[in-house]
Amino acid sequence: MTFSMRRFQAIVGKEWKDAAKNPQVLLMVGMPIFFAFLFSKMGQNSMAGLASSILMALVMSGAFIQGMTVAEEKEKHTLRVLMLSPATATEILMGKSCLTAIYTLISIVLSIFVSGATLTNIPALALMIALLLIIFIALGTIIGLLSRTVSESSIVGLPVLLLFIMGPLFAPALKVDLLTTIVSYLPSDHFIKAMLELVSGGSFGDISANLINMGIWVVVSLVLAAIVYSRKRFDK
Repeated sequence: MTFSMRRFQAIVGKEWKDAAKNPQVLLMVGMPIFFAFLFSKMGQNSMAGLASSILMALVMSGAFIQGMTVAEEKEKHTLRVLMLSPATATEILMGKSCLTAIYTLISIVLSIFVSGATLTNIPALALMIALLLIIFIALGTIIGLLSRTVSESSIVGLPVLLLFIMGPLFAPALKVDLLTTIVSYLPSDHFIKAMLELVSGGSFGDISANLINMGIWVVVSLVLAAIVYSRKRFDK
């Protein structure tokens, strides 16, 4: 079955109406912006604070909103209806992800604005944000599919997603070898390292290893999301 823009737009419209009625969505979008403002007023390193705020936006707006919307479809038994409709799996997943991506990008842009940080090598930063956005939306989809209710999606996703945010920030101070090794493979850790490299005048070549790590995570997360979707898409 070929991709239908009409069906895709219908799914996006449905997601927009559902999100507009959910105050949790506005909370998820607003929290990174608040923390970016807070970091800027606390005299924190501007780029380190901005990197943390961007990661928070990707997790809170990207993964959590995606997880909540997918879990809500399962809880209300409407995911089965979508699956039995003429819409393809690609249209359903892209439609649900489109609005999540928009909310996440709004949160990131406003976080950058209120942080007051001076950006360098914007194309490289945009590429990293795009890669991480795909990763966290895929992770959010997995979390939503593994959860039976909206509240359960928070329980399922919180430990994993906190690792992505807090791991790179606190693992060096904890000095636990196993934790440090695990965190060194996370795309969020490579994102922070790449941002600091760009601030010091680095180029695309200097962050190539970080980009490769994120690229691998993109492939793995999309494959896992497709596998979980094929097995958990129906309401149980």
